[in-house]
Amino acid sequence: MSGPSTLSESREPGTAEQPLVPAAPGAARAAVADMRATARWSIATTGAVGGLLLGGFPLTAVGKVHGGVHIALAVCGLALGMAGVCWALWSTGEVLTPRFTTLRSLAEPGLGDLRAEMQATPTAFFGPFGRTAADLEEACRTHTTMAVRLAALHDREPDEARRAGLARGLADARANAARATARRRALLELIHAWQVRRALRRARIHTLLAAIVVAAGAVMFLVATGGGK
Repeated sequence: MSGPSTLSESREPGTAEQPLVPAAPGAARAAVADMRATARWSIATTGAVGGLLLGGFPLTAVGKVHGGVHIALAVCGLALGMAGVCWALWSTGEVLTPRFTTLRSLAEPGLGDLRAEMQATPTAFFGPFGRTAADLEEACRTHTTMAVRLAALHDREPDEARRAGLARGLADARANAARATARRRALLELIHAWQVRRALRRARIHTLLAAIVVAAGAVMFLVATGGGK
């Protein structure tokens, strides 16, 4: 009967579990959806601006370009503008790229602020299952393995009284395994949201730099068309 009593002890911390992280998966998924919607809007806007600068405007001004120097300047300006638009689209498209997220992803350099939050308030993220992601992973394995072993013992036990005790222990083990798994799933959702957030921030910086490149290309083209008058 040592198995059931051990599970009963492990059940106690589970009953005091903080409710913060179980609600996180839905919030994290909503945040990811919002960030990706922002990325799609940025891509659509960049594409529209790029089409205007590199499509309609050059066609109306191409007749003003005369001379080898001005033609070369206009071509370089268009090429620079196209490069800037492609740069912005590529960097923003990274936000929409599917990611394979594991608990090891928490060690990525860009997730330092999330790691700091976890170190400051580990109970909010891991509940009663330790203070690190490794502790949570181990708790999932331990409670799941214990539930499997108790189920096997319960099925083979002929004594009704012992079977009742094993059934109680099995219920505790399954409850703890479910809690630990929910915590792990919530943590993965949160890590994934942080990855997308980092990609979006990086894309904004790249888009700003790309806009400067596009503007430089547009200026070169304007100089070429103005100089050819």
